[in-house]
Amino acid sequence: MSSVQSVVFLHGLGEGPGVWDVQRAALPSGFEGVAVDVFDGAGSDVASGFSLEGAATRVVNELDRLGIEQAHVCGLSLGAIIALQLALDHPERVRSLTLAAGQVKPPRVLMAIQSAVMRVLPSSVFEKQGAAKEVMLPVLQAVGRVDFSARLASVSVPTLVLCGSKDRPNLPAARQLAQGIRDAQLHIIPGAGHQSHAQAPHEFSRALGAFLGGAK
Repeated sequence: MSSVQSVVFLHGLGEGPGVWDVQRAALPSGFEGVAVDVFDGAGSDVASGFSLEGAATRVVNELDRLGIEQAHVCGLSLGAIIALQLALDHPERVRSLTLAAGQVKPPRVLMAIQSAVMRVLPSSVFEKQGAAKEVMLPVLQAVGRVDFSARLASVSVPTLVLCGSKDRPNLPAARQLAQGIRDAQLHIIPGAGHQSHAQAPHEFSRALGAFLGGAK
């Protein structure tokens, strides 16, 4: 059996797997990174009704395809929500969790306003972010229904919670995740906003590497 452990990276909405290139290259010795497209294999069902359970199942299918029995899972924003869903639905496949800019129960009013604004925006605005409008709207609706409040205590794997110091909408959720998940570590990345993996890539990688070394 190989001594190399896999780290699966899950990107956020409007991003692609390539956003994790710096983190994959910076992984400590003994780890190899795989960046998964969270929409790959979803087909038309994304537009008709995206679900977090379905997204978590697609990640499991990708692990199966790659022959990865158990992985450290690192996700940002939507990717963090899918990572948490994965750990709850398929705990035997997750070795550790890194949740960056994640959520527990997104503010309903904020999500409703965001969805309403996106409905009236032209498709070209979405295309600049790398995602089609018919994909982003159902995803936002699914995220708006998220409520992990009663399930955080069920997470039993080592967990690192990351959040940029300037990511004010997600800082309360980061603290809630760290308090609700047993023995979770909280690391605030100075000067970074929502996309801390891109805005402070080396600090993100340093925190991740230190955590993985302890979770190995």
